[in-house]
Amino acid sequence: MFGINTHTLSQAYIWMISSVWRVVLVAILLSTVILAAALTLPTWAFGLVVLLIILLLGLAANRVRQSYAALDFPGIDRFFQQVPCYLTIQDRNLRIIRTNDQFRKAFGSAQGELCFRAYKGSDKACPDCPVLRTFDDGQTHTKEETVTLQDGSTAQMIVYTTPVKNERGDIVGVMEMSTDITQIKQLQNEIEASRKEYRDLFERVPCYISVLNKDLKIIRVNSLFKEVFGDRTGDRCYQVYHDRETVCPECLVLHTLNDGKIHSSEKTVIRPDGTEARLIIYSSPIYDESGELTEVMEMATDITEVKKLQAELTYMGKTIAIMAHRIKNILSGLEGGIFVMNTGWEDNDEALTRKGWQMIERNVANVSRIVKDLLYCSKEREMAFQQIDPAPTVVSVHELFTGRAQRDNIELILDMPDSLPEGRFDPEALHSLLTNLVTNAFEACRNDATEGREHYHVTIRGRCEDDGAHVFEVEDNGSGIPGHVGESLFEEFFSTKGREGTGLGLLVAQKVVEEHGGVISFLSNPGEGTSFRATFPPSRA
Repeated sequence: MFGINTHTLSQAYIWMISSVWRVVLVAILLSTVILAAALTLPTWAFGLVVLLIILLLGLAANRVRQSYAALDFPGIDRFFQQVPCYLTIQDRNLRIIRTNDQFRKAFGSAQGELCFRAYKGSDKACPDCPVLRTFDDGQTHTKEETVTLQDGSTAQMIVYTTPVKNERGDIVGVMEMSTDITQIKQLQNEIEASRKEYRDLFERVPCYISVLNKDLKIIRVNSLFKEVFGDRTGDRCYQVYHDRETVCPECLVLHTLNDGKIHSSEKTVIRPDGTEARLIIYSSPIYDESGELTEVMEMATDITEVKKLQAELTYMGKTIAIMAHRIKNILSGLEGGIFVMNTGWEDNDEALTRKGWQMIERNVANVSRIVKDLLYCSKEREMAFQQIDPAPTVVSVHELFTGRAQRDNIELILDMPDSLPEGRFDPEALHSLLTNLVTNAFEACRNDATEGREHYHVTIRGRCEDDGAHVFEVEDNGSGIPGHVGESLFEEFFSTKGREGTGLGLLVAQKVVEEHGGVISFLSNPGEGTSFRATFPPSRA
């Protein structure tokens, strides 16, 4: 009306009524203007001026009445100023028409400014502005915003907007309530970083990790667990580890659920491929925010290879101890042979000298055999396969022991045709295999304490089966193998030679046969004798 900006007029009216002294000052000025007009102007002009003043005051009052300033009365203003967050009232042009003390402390005196300029120093309204949305639909809206404070720092705010209505229900403004959540967001980021670090650790730790609930169901697993056992979430732990339908005896998870403590033990579990694994398992409690034990983390480390290495080291230590004992006995035998031979020389006793020399030869042969057997067991020698007739090798072993058989009064029998079909053999390894078996057979006869037995024999057999497999047997009628020893014959240092044996012979025999792809077995009756059989697979071109 009359080209007057009602917004400016209402702002002037608000400025005027915000203070008693301003009201008095404006009243004096208006009285002066009216008095001057009455004295200088004609009656009709004076009346027109008074009417204009009344009209302007009415327009300003109406404008204020239609805005939130109409709510400016005791009680409402105290509430507005004391709310512990940033409060503003904005009009449809996004101009701030009211602020509280908290807002002014953080953003300065922004009354009359556009909100996006006050909050962000921007020249454009924010995308998806919640104030405009509230003006459009009259609903409350929420949004997170990053704003710039008066000191230049930034803050994270969560903003709520709600409509302000007049007595007719028209939306005359929007109240915007902003809460500083900067510290909360920082804490959230720290928590999320901790969770990410935990998740990374959970996934990358080099052991099997699973989280189980009170029903023993797996609810989370890490990458290594999935790689070996698969994603078994939802299954119970005893189904996964032991392929059983009932809870394991001495279940660690149940112990932890009962007492809230960490428990550990070693267990053998079954992998999905059917192989066994030795695990060392720890169970640890997991508590919720209220301190209630709700889950258990089970961490399992695969120590299968460690156990194998431990067994090998134990085996190696046992080997060294036994070898030291055997070598000590051989040295004693050498010393005894030297003594007997020297005595024979001194007494010019040829028979005694020969006996001493035989003792030396026998013990030197034992040393040689120990070295060869150790070389085979240490895998320092690779197989040198050839396509050969194995009969000459068997004959050479028979010839090697002929003289000893005569000395020991043992009948040595060769049961084999003059030739055999060719096969894939390492001649030297085959010779070592038969030599060890025949040596064991001779010593079994020599150490036999069966009463009434005077005749001993050792038989060497060789043949080719119909399927092309080669079979070699060494049989004796000596002392035999006790049943408890036979159960672990190829794992222990078994010897029938008393203190003179090395115990490596059968290990060498087993190694030779296995590297040819064959199998070795035995039959024995204590006091009746033993038969070892080595079966080699059919020859391959």
